[in-house]
Amino acid sequence: MKKKQTLVTGASGFVGSYLIPALKSHGSYEIHCFQGDIRNRETVSEQLKKVQPDILIHLAAQAFVPNAIANPWETEEINVGGTLNLLEMLHRLQKPCKMLYVSSADVYGKQKMDVLPLSESLLPKPVNPYAGSKLAAESFCRQYAEYSQYVSVVIARPFNHIGIGQRKEFVIPNFCTQIIEAKYAGKKEISVGDLEPSRDFSHVKDIVEGYLTLIEKGVSGEIYNICSGKEHSIRYMVEELVKYSGENISFMVDESRVRVSETSRVYGNNEKLKSLGWTNKHSLSETLKEIYDYLESEFLKSEQTV
Repeated sequence: MKKKQTLVTGASGFVGSYLIPALKSHGSYEIHCFQGDIRNRETVSEQLKKVQPDILIHLAAQAFVPNAIANPWETEEINVGGTLNLLEMLHRLQKPCKMLYVSSADVYGKQKMDVLPLSESLLPKPVNPYAGSKLAAESFCRQYAEYSQYVSVVIARPFNHIGIGQRKEFVIPNFCTQIIEAKYAGKKEISVGDLEPSRDFSHVKDIVEGYLTLIEKGVSGEIYNICSGKEHSIRYMVEELVKYSGENISFMVDESRVRVSETSRVYGNNEKLKSLGWTNKHSLSETLKEIYDYLESEFLKSEQTV
């Protein structure tokens, strides 16, 4: 069977480190990793001409919300301009290609509590430059899906995803690192932001399986949530992690960690994706323990080499 030429942007990031092995394990994809800056039209054009992709999975983005707030112009250039470059150059290539655009559940923004769980039909209300840029890019995706005879585009809206390898500034690895360092330094306190918001967390492997489902079965022009369908408070998460440490560690709210425009409760409806045969396989508690245990073992290794 001829393998599908598959181009992945953002392959070197956290999700890419799980997606590439998952694609390889399926055996039906010839994988190519995008090299260079998606903001550069010539680079985009050259790569697409070289690969002639049957499938394009677009992960590359400015994805860290505080950075997006600090530099909204750069965020727009990468998340909107970069996506538009891919769409237009794919269209000009005049070769049928299915693109998976990885958006974000952040586009839903602040919704009334009576609409939970969040479904794909809701009117998005983004509250920060990252979410706004993702929604703007979605609009271009839907335009090309509708009007291009060559480009079909499926939009994924993943909710929070976690796993080994996520950068330390994200909430779970940050909590783990603080707890582990406190444990071995004999300290009894860590710094936290607002612990009351709830979020819908999934293992990154379940999110990646959602992407694979969508490149095979997703309908062009459609939007699909990828989420567990359950909400857990940030307080629950940090309390679970402290439990794994075996220590009695308390929390001190650091105002610099409290986000402006924070959404209080977020969890999604995953029925549309489940109708394509996807299921989430990892529990939150097992995922948290996996991350904590890994980071603690890495910390102890680094201490031994000092």
